[in-house]
Amino acid sequence: MLLRRSSRTGLALGALSAACFVSVTSENLPVALLPQLAPGFGVSEQAIGLLVTGYAVVVAVTVVPLVAVTARWDRRTTALATVAAIAVSNLLLAAAPGYGVAVVARLVSAVGHGVFWSVVAPMAARLLGPQRVGRATAVVFAGNSLAFLLGLPLSSWLGATVGWRPAVLAMAGVAALSAVVIRLTIHPMPPEHSARRQGRSAVRRVVTDRSLAAVNLVTVIVVSGHFAAFTYITAIIADYVHLTGPATSSLLLAYGAAGLVGLTLIGRQVDGRPQATALVVTGGTAACMLVLLVAGPGSGSIAGAAVVLWAVPAGGLAVVLQAAVLRVAGAQQDLASAVYIVAFQLGIALGAWIGGACLDHGTLPVAVATAMTCGLIAATIVRRTTAFTSPDNVPAAASRRLGTRRPGRGSGGGGGGEEGSVG
Repeated sequence: MLLRRSSRTGLALGALSAACFVSVTSENLPVALLPQLAPGFGVSEQAIGLLVTGYAVVVAVTVVPLVAVTARWDRRTTALATVAAIAVSNLLLAAAPGYGVAVVARLVSAVGHGVFWSVVAPMAARLLGPQRVGRATAVVFAGNSLAFLLGLPLSSWLGATVGWRPAVLAMAGVAALSAVVIRLTIHPMPPEHSARRQGRSAVRRVVTDRSLAAVNLVTVIVVSGHFAAFTYITAIIADYVHLTGPATSSLLLAYGAAGLVGLTLIGRQVDGRPQATALVVTGGTAACMLVLLVAGPGSGSIAGAAVVLWAVPAGGLAVVLQAAVLRVAGAQQDLASAVYIVAFQLGIALGAWIGGACLDHGTLPVAVATAMTCGLIAATIVRRTTAFTSPDNVPAAASRRLGTRRPGRGSGGGGGGEEGSVG
């Protein structure tokens, strides 16, 4: 019986991980297809970068009210609806006759994006229990790393060899398949009782909680820096590593593999050593950007190594941040995750805008320097706050302000009861 339940839980986590793969690959398609989309729509590369920035802005604006609206929905239904929106979005993008329709297509997916990410980690936490929040997050977020390991390089290769429209159409098919897998492997998962009472006062408590505010501040800073460089990683590879066309896919593949390694290593340590792993993510990003900035221009091999190593801390970025949110949020995990997603998407939008401005003015090294600086600032905050320490060290006052008990004491995240069972 125990073995059967464990295997069923594994299937459910695998389905959520597949959905994460779909979401991340679709979100970053303009990054992988940048060289093809720009001439395809007759616009500049910066305009294609705005498909990432605009996407992030829409998510940031809509996620909190939409999470409140869907608070009474079954969690599986919520996940299914948002993944289905990704499939529709990519079908529309594949058929887009011009840039305007491409913008509309991206908006379709963006509206559901934040809602998906507000429920997927809490769903995983309910499957494995509150003591393994970080491990649960790492398991489902393996789909993120696989998106960089397989999704984006394959999309880039398809775009360069058979065209960007078939690549986007393939993404729509994968999204539809992912929705079917979720429907077949996860039983209905009703929202927890506390999640149904998410009024303005609950939002206020989550937004003003000091521990969560510290996590959100780190999120905005480190994500802004990361996406200032990553949004235009194909341009960085071309300028620093001197690779273009299909050869770019090879380095993106190595980047994805390194990201999976980073996720695995950091995911194993994040529950027991949350602050140390947060410092690896923030400080590691700064170190890789420093190497790229100083040594990269003179050596394509060093630049290539720096790009690949950059993926190690980047692979654990979302796990470290999301686990910190779940660790201090108590029973308001969906709402706290929604606010965190606002911070994350603001970081993406700001970073993509900075990177686009640098690319437009021929100052790409400034984007790399921005990533380095943001990593250092974020590491300093991580070192000085208790938000990234173990659950027992999270101030009790923070939990009282949220109206919950601290995670790990029987309430945070729901536990692995029958409501999270799978079939």
